[in-house]
Amino acid sequence: MDAYNKAPHVVTWEVTRACQLHCRHCRARAIPRRDAGELTLEEMRPILDDMRSTFTHPPILVFTGGDPLERPDLDDMIQEARLRGLIVAIAPSVTPKLDQEAIRRWKQLGVHSVSLSLDGVDAETHDTYRGVRGTYSRTIDLAHTIVEEGLALQINTAVSQQTMAQVRPMAQLVESLGVTSWEIFFVIPTGRARIADALLPNQIEEVLEWVAEREPQPGFRLTTVGAPQWSRVWHERHRDTPPRVVAREARGFAFIDHHGLVYPSGYLPVVAGDLRQASFSEIYRNSDLFQLLRDPNRLTGHCGHCIYRESCGGSRARAYAMTTQLMADDPGCPRTAS
Repeated sequence: MDAYNKAPHVVTWEVTRACQLHCRHCRARAIPRRDAGELTLEEMRPILDDMRSTFTHPPILVFTGGDPLERPDLDDMIQEARLRGLIVAIAPSVTPKLDQEAIRRWKQLGVHSVSLSLDGVDAETHDTYRGVRGTYSRTIDLAHTIVEEGLALQINTAVSQQTMAQVRPMAQLVESLGVTSWEIFFVIPTGRARIADALLPNQIEEVLEWVAEREPQPGFRLTTVGAPQWSRVWHERHRDTPPRVVAREARGFAFIDHHGLVYPSGYLPVVAGDLRQASFSEIYRNSDLFQLLRDPNRLTGHCGHCIYRESCGGSRARAYAMTTQLMADDPGCPRTAS
């Protein structure tokens, strides 16, 4: 765990909030046009320098949005990051801006992987969730293109009340696409997502148990986001090994928004620092917020007494979204709800 406190494993960077989709659960509450206050490429360079020079193992850098393709200088950002030896992934929206030409450019620039969102096995489910008809079929076509061009493909699936029934059949579709990774994200009621959209504790547990039955998954990596209870579910099936420590808010993970504000994650809207005033490494290692979130002794309620408080600790994003208390019980865990 000390390693996660000193350096992030993944940094997700929202380079713009502009996007042409209208996703039901959008964390960013995306806007149709770019914000004049976005970090410029010139402002990004010293941040990239800091990431490369300060951390022994620099983080994987994920350019996201909004839709990163709304930035005309996205290729320049990729090039600057790659010149510093950073591993770069792109999380674009499936709009007309994402095509084979863009994917080929990314391959030439040294992008490692591209992630696409796919929330169901049929167009009705996915297109309704994403707010634009035709998105499902284009996502499938682009997934094949990404693999054919030699880039690693990650599929992200948002699990909510509207999509939970699709998770099991999604497994076969995801495998058929030749993915490197499948990320199952448990929707947090923030941004456009509502409390009514989020799974109940017993539903989260059901999905996690299903994931545990499939792990290890041959052929690709299967991960969960927004449900650190995975550490407990996995350990209860493997008592002969220590609980897995999962990367989560402020512990192996950080989020940078389009204004340069740093957060523990994109789903926990509490600011840790401003990159226009301090370095990323300083904020990540020493900010009061990140220090608080890393201290299991500050957890309250059942989470504060749980034997998995260090390896799990509950979702601080869900606790904050549903109780306004950062260190309160995670309402998504059946043990805190009982």
